[in-house]
Amino acid sequence: MAYKDLRHWMAEIEKAGGLKRITAEVDWDLELSAIARRVANREGPALLFENIKDYRSTACRKLFLNGLGSRERMAMALGLPRETNFRGITEFVKKRLGQQVAPVMVTSGPVKENIVKGDAVNLYEFPVPRYNELDGGRYINTRGCIVTADPDTKIMNVGMYRGMIGDDKKSIPGLLASNQHWGIHFSRYKSRGEEMPVAVVYGWDPLLMVYASSPLLHPDCSEYELLGGLHGEAVELVKCETSDLYVPASAEIVIEGRISPDPK
Repeated sequence: MAYKDLRHWMAEIEKAGGLKRITAEVDWDLELSAIARRVANREGPALLFENIKDYRSTACRKLFLNGLGSRERMAMALGLPRETNFRGITEFVKKRLGQQVAPVMVTSGPVKENIVKGDAVNLYEFPVPRYNELDGGRYINTRGCIVTADPDTKIMNVGMYRGMIGDDKKSIPGLLASNQHWGIHFSRYKSRGEEMPVAVVYGWDPLLMVYASSPLLHPDCSEYELLGGLHGEAVELVKCETSDLYVPASAEIVIEGRISPDPK
């Protein structure tokens, strides 16, 4: 089955007994990540942190982690019986990888319900943890799915590349390697002297994260078509507010921006 959005996925996990709600106060600075790491290492439940220090009255107040942290939940995400073993999961994915279903472009969706622009943007409104003691900041793009497009063909790519919140509260510094898919896109924008539009998707169908973090070859389509083939039905996309990129209409959060070719 295809999950309509993050909330649908969380509800199904909870129904199956695989979600733990954390109601005790947890500090976003190292404590939250320590709990998450210990649970993940034991293939424990998905976690929904509902009481995060300093985040009782912000725009975003909860954090969901470890949704795919067990074989059973991976099978559920694929629409397979929970008891499916790793061989069965692998064979299912390999069989579906050769299939494509074109996405459906819609005019609006839940992701458009709240729109914040310009000086009103403050990424610290999101309870992003500091994961590790020596991290240079709070990595908001730890499981974000980054959407870019080739400026010539307009074919999109969805990849996973880490990035942290900048000091100005509305930028996301990250490592942009030229041999990665978005790095190839960026080099083409740079040769034109143009900024590259970017969108980051947080919270949607869990399998978008799987495809975004996998080294898939898809020269004639994006991960959206592959995900449609995996599910056997089209995904619904909506146009971004500031570019011609498309994102899931029922995504929980999307951040839009641009990367300048000017190193300053």
